[in-house]
Amino acid sequence: MKNEFVKVCKVSEVYSRKGRRFQLDDENEIALFKADGNIYAIDNICPHNHTAQMYDGYIENMYIACPVHGFQFHLETGEQPTKEGCRLRTFEVKIENEIVYVKKPSEKRFDFKF
Repeated sequence: MKNEFVKVCKVSEVYSRKGRRFQLDDENEIALFKADGNIYAIDNICPHNHTAQMYDGYIENMYIACPVHGFQFHLETGEQPTKEGCRLRTFEVKIENEIVYVKKPSEKRFDFKF
């Protein structure tokens, strides 16, 4: 079911400025990052080269840099500052009782119709 929050992990399992990879559901793999005291959830697949390695990127000034090609995306908005139209999906996060929940996206990444 879309638009629901999924239990992902404990807050203590997300480390400052280091990514963690999680499977949100059958279609979405996410990366969680802790920066400036907040936890952010982003798509683990880079929109530029479609590799699932964003969790291994590095954070600088609230931007996550793809470890493959260095493109940067804002952790909160997913926007890429130098290339219009290239945006990383972000997901809503909520914390309850030291548990991280991430909201499933309302739309599929790919919508193939045969």
